[in-house]
Amino acid sequence: MRTISLDVHADYCQMAVLNKDAEVVLEMQVPTTREDIRRVIGGIPGPKHVVFEEGSLSGLIYDAVKDLVDEITSTDPTRNALISRSENKNDENDAVSLGLLTLNKSIRKIFVPEEPHRTLRSLLSYDNSLQASVVRVNNAMKALCRRWGIKCRGRGIRRRERRRELARELPNATLRWQLEGLGRQMDLLRLERTRVCRHRARITRSMSAVAQLKTIPGVGPIVAPTIVAWVVDPHRFRSRSALAAYAGIGIGGRVSDWKPTRRPRAMKRGNRQLKRVLFIGAEAAIKGANALAKRYQARIAAGWDHRKARRDIARHILFIACAIMNHGGEYDDGRVIVPDGVTSNR
Repeated sequence: MRTISLDVHADYCQMAVLNKDAEVVLEMQVPTTREDIRRVIGGIPGPKHVVFEEGSLSGLIYDAVKDLVDEITSTDPTRNALISRSENKNDENDAVSLGLLTLNKSIRKIFVPEEPHRTLRSLLSYDNSLQASVVRVNNAMKALCRRWGIKCRGRGIRRRERRRELARELPNATLRWQLEGLGRQMDLLRLERTRVCRHRARITRSMSAVAQLKTIPGVGPIVAPTIVAWVVDPHRFRSRSALAAYAGIGIGGRVSDWKPTRRPRAMKRGNRQLKRVLFIGAEAAIKGANALAKRYQARIAAGWDHRKARRDIARHILFIACAIMNHGGEYDDGRVIVPDGVTSNR
């Protein structure tokens, strides 16, 4: 099998083709377009293995060649230190080095999702940025009012009627105009989020797992699509610990001579967007009448801190969601085990 390594750039890809004996048989530059990449790689005879470093163009490369080659590998560039720290670093050498690392099995693979999961990820990230902008504008309006001793609490300031009342209390027309401008930004952002919800519903209509995950306590119209979009296939994780680490809610600790050197603690790495929605789902679940809430209460009764107990519920929601994605069906409250060993009944 021939190894085709690509050093991908916005305008072109530096390509190196290596045979099974690690000999370079072809080097060339290919424009970074779907048609050119298919034409060049499709013209190489025999079994082919395409490898490239993960980046913004990974989806384009993957879709372009997936039906032309026998194997595709997207690699983690942070693990390719022999390339990034090379003294002879250039496009030609980087492509060849990537091919040699692949033949030596010294690369770390990155999962590239199929459509429509990539589109759903992009849409969820856009919605997340819109939500952050809504919070920013809301805080700016409250700060403007509080500088003049005007009390405003909660989310009531997002309503137009409430903003008109607050504007009348401001001392001059310039400040009223500023508050009205912030209000217009708020209205536009909320309207855009409404449109995002419609697009998200259209994309997830064909994903049966999204409707099934919504049966889990605390998992709603944002949490369920986020889990499906980022996890995609639970089987790609070698263990539950690897899944939790990917979601940013794993427990880690340092080890020396095969022995732990400190107490286990919460990991800081992981997918922040997935971690955020899992904690949102956990906060909603522990306020209801369900087995997850009973599990949380048992943890608190055992002396756990609120944050630690909430993390445990977030991990449990993730594991339940992945079990449903693997086997289908809906959430069963009776299968959630409370820490004292008693299985909760409906």
